[in-house]
Amino acid sequence: MKKLKSSSFLGGIVFFFLVIFLIIWGYNTLLSWAQSKNDSPINAVVVHGEFRYLKREELEQKIVQKLDGSFFSLDVVRLQNKIEENPWVYSASIRKEWPRKLHIYVVEQDAFAIWNNDLLLNKFGDVFYANDVKVDDTLARLYGPEGNEKDVLKGYVDMEYLLKLHNFKISELVLSERYAWQVWLKSGIHLNLGRSDKMSRVQRFLDLQPLLVEYGNKKIARVDLRYDIGLAVSWQ
Repeated sequence: MKKLKSSSFLGGIVFFFLVIFLIIWGYNTLLSWAQSKNDSPINAVVVHGEFRYLKREELEQKIVQKLDGSFFSLDVVRLQNKIEENPWVYSASIRKEWPRKLHIYVVEQDAFAIWNNDLLLNKFGDVFYANDVKVDDTLARLYGPEGNEKDVLKGYVDMEYLLKLHNFKISELVLSERYAWQVWLKSGIHLNLGRSDKMSRVQRFLDLQPLLVEYGNKKIARVDLRYDIGLAVSWQ
């Protein structure tokens, strides 16, 4: 009876150590496999997003060229910063897919207006370069002192909204160095608004424009609204 118990005890110890051995062997095998995958280069980059000016294939090729690590060793933040160096990329985020794939989610810049002829503004008033990309010719042209981009953009949005209610659209808007506003409409009319009360002066033009058309019997060329009361008009 004692021999049977001793044999069972010994068998249990052997089984226990066998299980421990299998666990350690399995762990080392899995670790070795993971390390081999860790050292493997990323072989697929997929770019997601809706693009008007960027080209997906070119963007994917450029991102592949910027890769400088394996699946685990890749510095995601550094790669994200490199992608966002492209002036047409507003933001980028990266997701890894095991074992060798990257998903890049890109938000393209929204070209809202042309700024001082050679730059662009997005809808937040941030300046970026066109980078030799041909943009929409119908974009409004905004001009102003450096650092006043957001103020000019807000002025444009406010005036454009009011003017569109009366079927007018802005083609150019200028904020001078002395902070005086001037507007050119697509219809060819030039509005001189001065430095203050620009919205009320635009409204004054809209209120009187039907009378001006009848009175002059010609196309309006220029309207000077820098007066507290009234305006001055030039016809074509």
